[in-house]
Amino acid sequence: MNKFLILILILVLNIGCSPNKSELPESSKISVKFRVLDENISPNNRNCSDKSVPYLKLENNDCSFSIGNYEFDIEKKYLIDNNGNLKEFWTYLSEGPLTYSVDELNQDMKFKKYENLEKFNVRISKNRTEIIDAKDTLKIEQIFKNEKLILIERTENNGRRILFAYN
Repeated sequence: MNKFLILILILVLNIGCSPNKSELPESSKISVKFRVLDENISPNNRNCSDKSVPYLKLENNDCSFSIGNYEFDIEKKYLIDNNGNLKEFWTYLSEGPLTYSVDELNQDMKFKKYENLEKFNVRISKNRTEIIDAKDTLKIEQIFKNEKLILIERTENNGRRILFAYN
């Protein structure tokens, strides 16, 4: 009997601790792209605040959030319309975020080119296990279903990560 309980406990812990790598719900659309400092750099960095807030309590001027065992400092935030196009671009500085509308970006083509926003388009792949970001196909590492947040697999070790919010 004790072996049976131990086996059940191990099974429950294994299932509960494994990342949720299922596909995205059929009706979901990407609404925000975050470029963040990774989970190794962020806890020791202070971008524009001393505190990190839980993702579900994130407000417009917050620049650091936590989700699960991760903490991320936001560098850039891209608000996305239902067609996957850019609505607003936010860049986070020590004073807080600076925001730019699409109209403002279109008036400054040098800035738009510098930020690589010229061919911006984001969508979910047909198999719903990847994100198509312009010409890049990004594999989903983990989905946080309660927060509706997607962590993308690391492609380079440059101290940055990409996350997407969906609705």
